Amino acid sequence: MKPFLIVVFGVLSLCSLAQFETYTNPIIPGFYPDPSVCRVGDDYYLVNSSFEWWPGIPVWHSRDLVNWNHIGHAIHRKGQICTNPNIWAPTIRYHQGKFYVICTERPGSVFFVTADNPAGPWSDAVYFDIDKEKVSAIDPSLFWDEDGTCWLASNDRNKSGTIKHWVWIQKVDLKPVNRGGRLEASFVGERNYICDGSGVGPDNYAEGPHLFKVDGFYYLMIAEGGTWDNHAVSFLRTDDLEKSAEDWEYCPFNPVLTHRDKQSPISATGHADMVETQNGDWWLVHLGVRKQDGKHKLGRETFLVPLQWKTDSLGRKWPLANPDKGNKTLMEDQWPNLSWSPEKQRANIDEFQNGTLGLQYNFYNEPENLDWYKIVDGQLHIKLLPAKATDKGHCAFIARRQQHHNFNVETEIFFHPKNETEVAGLMTGIKNTNHIRVEISKPGNETMATLYYVSPHGEKNVARVNVPTGNHYFLRLEARGWNFQFYIGTKKNKWVKLGGLQDARIMSSEIAKGFTGSYVGMYASSNGNTSDNWCRFEYFMYEPYHNN
Repeated sequence: MKPFLIVVFGVLSLCSLAQFETYTNPIIPGFYPDPSVCRVGDDYYLVNSSFEWWPGIPVWHSRDLVNWNHIGHAIHRKGQICTNPNIWAPTIRYHQGKFYVICTERPGSVFFVTADNPAGPWSDAVYFDIDKEKVSAIDPSLFWDEDGTCWLASNDRNKSGTIKHWVWIQKVDLKPVNRGGRLEASFVGERNYICDGSGVGPDNYAEGPHLFKVDGFYYLMIAEGGTWDNHAVSFLRTDDLEKSAEDWEYCPFNPVLTHRDKQSPISATGHADMVETQNGDWWLVHLGVRKQDGKHKLGRETFLVPLQWKTDSLGRKWPLANPDKGNKTLMEDQWPNLSWSPEKQRANIDEFQNGTLGLQYNFYNEPENLDWYKIVDGQLHIKLLPAKATDKGHCAFIARRQQHHNFNVETEIFFHPKNETEVAGLMTGIKNTNHIRVEISKPGNETMATLYYVSPHGEKNVARVNVPTGNHYFLRLEARGWNFQFYIGTKKNKWVKLGGLQDARIMSSEIAKGFTGSYVGMYASSNGNTSDNWCRFEYFMYEPYHNN
C-alpha cells in the first residue's frame, strides 16, 4: 500500500489509507556496502563502508527499518584518524549512553570512534595495536556481555599463512591511553580462535563477525564465500565465549542466507548484521548487488530481510532468513511490524542554499585541505587544482553516488578558462582509470567541449564540439542502463548531443575491480599547473528515471 497526496485548502498533506503492506529492496540503493545496524529505543542507526571516499562511514537513522535518513559521517574532519582513510566494514553499537563505531583502516589498522549523538560530532580515533599483537584484524565488531565485559570479534588471515580467514574473539579494555601521540585501547587475556568458516564452502573467507546473546546463548554471525556471487551468511553458537573452537555448535541450516544457487535479481548476498525490534521481531541487513547483463555499476547496496527463529532436530534455536519464502531476500517483502515513518527526502536539485555541502557529496580520497571549494551566494565554487582526473590520488571532484540504473544529471557551470590547461565540467565513474567526463576548455582562441572516455586501455577523446566563447554552460547526462548520453547547451533545455551513446560497462565492478560503486559530479583541473582560477556551479540535479 502506498501513501496518497491530497490538497485541502491549498495545503499539501501526505496520508496513508493503512499500514504499508510491503517494502522494496534495496532499502539504501547505490554504493552502501557492509551495513551494520543497532537499535536504541524506537530508533535504528546504520553505518556502511566508505573505502577511499571521504567523508567516511555514512551514518543513517530510521524508525521503521525501511525509510532511512543520512544524518552524518563517523569520519568527518581532518586529523580525526592517523592516516589517509580507506575504511572497511564498520560496526555500530550502543552501550551505556554512547555510540561506538569500530572498523578496519586499510592497510592494517583497527580503530573505533564514539559519539553521544550519532549525527556527530564523533571522537578522535582510538586504535588497537594489532602489530604488537602480531594479528590481522579485519571487519572488527564490539559486543558487551551482561557483566559489562567487552569483546572484540574480528578475523585473522595471518594465522595459517593461507588464504583462509580465521574468526577470533578476545576481551578488550576500551579506555584510551595516549601512547606516543596516538590513543590506544588494550587487549585483555587470551585470543580465542573460533573458525575459518562453517564448512559450507566453496571458499573459506570467514569474515564480518558479529556477536549476539539470545536466550542465554552467544550467537556468532559470520560472512563467508567471498564478497561476490558465492557470498553467504552463517551462524555458530555457544553457552560460554571462552570455550574452545571444537565446543562451538554450527547451525545445521547454514548458510542461513545466500543467493549463490538461487534465481534472483539480487546476488552476492552477505556481510550482514541483525537487530531485534521493540516488538520482538528480528531483521537482517546485508549487502547485495543488482546486476544488468551480468555486471553491476551501482556497487554493493543495503538490503533488508526478515529473520525467523527455527528449532533444529536437537532442540536448538537458529535464526533463518525468510525460511518460508525460499530462504532468500526478495525485491518486495512484507512490511516490518513498525509504523511507517517517512524521513525527510533530499530534493533532486541542489541549489547550494545551505552554505555547506550536503551529506550526499564525497571526495575521492581525503583532501590535504578544504580551501579549494566554497559556497557563496548559492553557488558552489571549485578551485582548479593541479591533479587530473586520471591521477590516482585526490583531485577537485565533488560527487555523489549513482543510486539508480536509470537517471538524469544536470548542472549549470560558469567557467572562463585562462589558458589551454584549465578545464572544468562533469564527470562520472568509479575510479581514475574507469570514467567518462565532459570538459570545457580553451585551446587557442576557441572554446571547446570535449568528451573523454577512460578505460583500463587508456584515455580516448570521443567527441569535441565548439561552443560559444563565454562563461556560462549547461551540461546534462541521461543514463539508461549501460547507455550514457551527454549533452551541452548554452541555454537551459536547449541541448546538443555531445558524441553518441557511451558504454558505461567500464564502471562495473567486474571490469573496474575494487569494492566501490559509481559516482557522478562536478570536476575541475589545471592539469599539472598551478592556477588561481575557479569555476562556479549554479545547481546540481540528480533525478531517478522511471523503470529503475
